[in-house]
Amino acid sequence: MNSVPAALAACALLAALVAAERACSRADDRDADRIERLVSPERIVGRTTAAFTIESGGSELLYLRSKGLWRCREAYGAVCQTDLVESFLTQVVEARGALVCAGSDCAARAGLAADDGLRLTLHGSKVLTDPERDTFARIAFAPARADATFAEFVGTDRVLAIDRDPRAVLDASGRPAPLVDTRLLAGCFAPGFAGFERIFVDRGETSLELSSDAPDEEGAERTWQLTSQGSRQDAILWRVGGYVSLFVRLRWDRVEDPRSVAALGLDPPHATITLAPNVGDPFEIRVSAPDAANRVHVWNRATNVVAAVRAELLPLLLPEPTDFTRIEGGNPWEAWLSPR
Repeated sequence: MNSVPAALAACALLAALVAAERACSRADDRDADRIERLVSPERIVGRTTAAFTIESGGSELLYLRSKGLWRCREAYGAVCQTDLVESFLTQVVEARGALVCAGSDCAARAGLAADDGLRLTLHGSKVLTDPERDTFARIAFAPARADATFAEFVGTDRVLAIDRDPRAVLDASGRPAPLVDTRLLAGCFAPGFAGFERIFVDRGETSLELSSDAPDEEGAERTWQLTSQGSRQDAILWRVGGYVSLFVRLRWDRVEDPRSVAALGLDPPHATITLAPNVGDPFEIRVSAPDAANRVHVWNRATNVVAAVRAELLPLLLPEPTDFTRIEGGNPWEAWLSPR
C-alpha cells in the first residue's frame, strides 16, 4: 500500500545525496551531469586481463587465468565459474555513472577507503614475476548502500555513482572464495560434452568397467555394458545414467591443499575412477577412505583440485558391479537424476 510513497522517498533521498556531494565538489566542474565510463577505454587499451585481485575486509584474493580456466590462488587453485568471472569483470569495465565529486579528498568523503569497501586490481600476464605485479588498473568501490554505488578509477580523483553494483556477483554461496565453481568436475566439460563413453572403477581387489558405443541409428538410446571379474553383461541404462549424473552434479564441501594428497589418503588412493568423456581425453579421479571427520577426499587429476565430500557418498562413488545389473530394488542414484 505504501510502496509508491516509499519509492518516491528513496528517489528523493538519492537525489539529495548526489546533489549534496556535487555541491562539495569543485564549483567549476561543468561536466557534473555528464554520464561517463568508470573505466575509460584509453586507460586499458591494448591490455588483457590475465589476473585480478579482489580486496575487502582485510583479505586479498588473487584470480589467475591458466590454460583457459580461471582459478583462485587462495582457494588452493580451485577452478572458478567462468560465466561469473566474466560477468563480474564486464560489469566493472562497462560500468557508467554520473559524477558525484572530484578532487583529492573526494574518495575519502565517498567512503572508498573503508575496510568493508571493495578494491579490484587488474593485472597482465607478468603478475607473478613483475615487482609491480603487472598492474594496469585499480578500481575502488564504497561499502554497499541501498541508494547508490560509489566507485573510482583510482588515480583520477573522480567518484561516480555507477549504474550497477558488481559486488552482487560476488555472492560466495558456501564457496571458499567468491566465483569458485564447487562442482567436482569443474573445468572438465569441454565444448560438445554430452556424457561419458567409458568409466573404470578400480579399488584393488574389485574393479568394474562401464563402456558404451554410440547407437547405430540417430535418436536411438545408448546401451551400456558392464565388465567385471572377466565377465561382460548388459548394464541397466537408468542406473548408469544415475551414476553419470552423480559426477556431473556432485559438488564438494571444502577444498584442500594439493600438496597434502599423501596425508589425505590420496597417494596412494583408496580407489581410482577413470572417466572417458565423448570429447577430450580420459581423466582420473582418486578417492580416499573415510577420515575421522567422516569425510572422503577426492583428487581431480585433470585440474589438480583436491576436495572433500561427505563419507556417505562413498558407496555411490564406488559401486558394486551388481548395482548396475540387479533388477530388484531402486536406483541408488535416483536423487541425482531428479531436476535440481
